[in-house]
Amino acid sequence: MHIKLPEALLHPHKPVQSAPGMSLLSQDNVLNIVTRRKTRGHLLGDMYHNCLTMGWMTFFATVTAAYLLLNLLFSFGFYLLPHGLSNVKAGHFWGDFFFSAQTLSTVGYGYIYPQGFAANTLATLEMLIGTISTAIITGLVFARFSRPHARVLFSNMVTIFQDGDITKLNFRLGNLRKTPLMNTSIEAILARTRSDERGHTSLQLEPLTLGHSHFPVFPVSLSFSHSITENSPLYGLDRATLEAQQARIFLILNATDPVSAQDVFANHTYAAQDILYGARFVSLLKETERGLMEVDFSLFHVTSPDPLPAADEEPITVSDDPPSGTT
Repeated sequence: MHIKLPEALLHPHKPVQSAPGMSLLSQDNVLNIVTRRKTRGHLLGDMYHNCLTMGWMTFFATVTAAYLLLNLLFSFGFYLLPHGLSNVKAGHFWGDFFFSAQTLSTVGYGYIYPQGFAANTLATLEMLIGTISTAIITGLVFARFSRPHARVLFSNMVTIFQDGDITKLNFRLGNLRKTPLMNTSIEAILARTRSDERGHTSLQLEPLTLGHSHFPVFPVSLSFSHSITENSPLYGLDRATLEAQQARIFLILNATDPVSAQDVFANHTYAAQDILYGARFVSLLKETERGLMEVDFSLFHVTSPDPLPAADEEPITVSDDPPSGTT
């Protein structure tokens, strides 16, 4: 799969060869590309998505600003009605403001009440808007709190080691919840930039076939591996080549949370610098004094050396027992 990108968007001031450190893909899985002439959606039309994706501080700041703005607008309306509110002197703005806040929240202490047709009409409109806005904010807060998340820990690097006569790429995932994840699927994609004979740069996405990409139950920790054979996109590529191609490995996890019975997602990105050659992860399992098996997450990112064979040597054979030394 190729995504053709204009040269001006890839490197607006420098040719492709002169900016080796720049990557089209960030660690947050976002394209480092500025889009122009892109059709913009209406603010209200995509308000729900925007309210769910913004940070909590931004969300509460937006809600507070909207609340104050509505109160100021209605306060100004009551201010224009000199005798529209009881127990509020004409021209007393703060009295109008506090009555607006009580009406918008449907509290209504009773000390201040509207007088006359115009004031009652304005108060009725404000109560309608207050009821609707309360329902919207309540729904948004509940949606943000109830949004499912997969608490999955990704290894901070991927390893490449020799397993018999096959070179394998390996990474590890850990489930940080007390309950296992069900129906877990994992997908790995290699993304890199390549130039054709005409000098046109494109973003190439290639799937990395995993030995086991689906597990009915994800209890604590799982390891996934990709065999680097002649059919693998990684075949014959060393670290320097991957860095020159600004390579990234995307991991996308999809599972079902048995507690909420909802699908949960997680993703992670590895750069070429995150690939550790000639190493494998150490085992997390150890036996306790009571004869039980314990998973030690302090060893989650720990690797042990596992030298790769030289190019002119026969592939080495690796036993199932982890090496004694750790790094």
